[in-house]
Amino acid sequence: MKEQQLIWEWTAANEVRQRTTERSQLQAGQVEIAISSIGICGTDLHILSGEAGFSNPPLPLGHELAGIVTQVGEHAGDWKVGDRVCIDPLIGCGRCPACRAGNKHHCPQGGEIGLHYAGGWQQYLIVPADNIYLVPDSVTLDEASQAETIHCCLGAVDKLHIRLGMAATVVGDGPTGLYFVQLLKAAGASPVTLIGMQSSRLALGEQLGADVIVNLSEPDGQSMPAADTQSIVIEAAGEETALRTAISLLGKGGQLLLFGLPAVPVAVDIQSIVMKELRLLGSTNDPHVWPRVLQMIESGAVRVEPLITQRYHFGELDEALSFVRNNPQQAIKVIVNLDQ
Repeated sequence: MKEQQLIWEWTAANEVRQRTTERSQLQAGQVEIAISSIGICGTDLHILSGEAGFSNPPLPLGHELAGIVTQVGEHAGDWKVGDRVCIDPLIGCGRCPACRAGNKHHCPQGGEIGLHYAGGWQQYLIVPADNIYLVPDSVTLDEASQAETIHCCLGAVDKLHIRLGMAATVVGDGPTGLYFVQLLKAAGASPVTLIGMQSSRLALGEQLGADVIVNLSEPDGQSMPAADTQSIVIEAAGEETALRTAISLLGKGGQLLLFGLPAVPVAVDIQSIVMKELRLLGSTNDPHVWPRVLQMIESGAVRVEPLITQRYHFGELDEALSFVRNNPQQAIKVIVNLDQ
């Protein structure tokens, strides 16, 4: 009889259930990971709502993951049982021009663990050996679970042309906005402004390096940067009003990085983009930056622990999801832990 494990499945709109299933069989080129830390992401909530269109239930979600290697298949490199690792959820076909060039995020047949394929809401997860990265001893697995989010942000910042002293603004005070603040500071941008709606997140952004914070819910608070003054604006909120703000703040020749994903199509001020000759960039994943992410967490250049506001046990994953959905003022990053 095959060994059993517990998993959480997305079963219907905003519904999950826990059940027992068989552990999958290891194949060549694969490793099995005992999941230790799971981050709850806004994308998880979007999928749970049934509006994302990535996949259909039933499916275990979860793509912000770290754990411990428990089995190593043949032809799976030099990984060892007991290695502490984080997981790159992006899987390409390995054969198309994009994959062969190292750009699997452009693979026409590609997909992601926890979005298109079974994710890490389970005790054990089998992944390609090429999709894991060794976690430094000084980095906790909770911190390592956030490497997936940070790698998206770092890949985005890499697309910008940043010179020391460039004025930069981040619109959106969610976890990615808080990581963008740290990455812009590390890249030499100054001053860095964080614009948002939640005082606790903005206060944390200031602790993490933001030179200016703007609370849009408090009109008498810190004043907005003047229009046409910013060299770089990152739109990390995914809202039409945030996009309008971003375009208005940028000076001529400025760089607009679009990172937030609107729930519906939004109107864009093309005239201002053209007349200001803005450089418009979009960004999702970047497979090339994973080793640098772990180095930055290890060095403290990017701090993760201050963003972790709540922790839940695996048996409480449904409660964790409910908390994140219903308490946006309190939840920045929620981590679900499994005992290993």
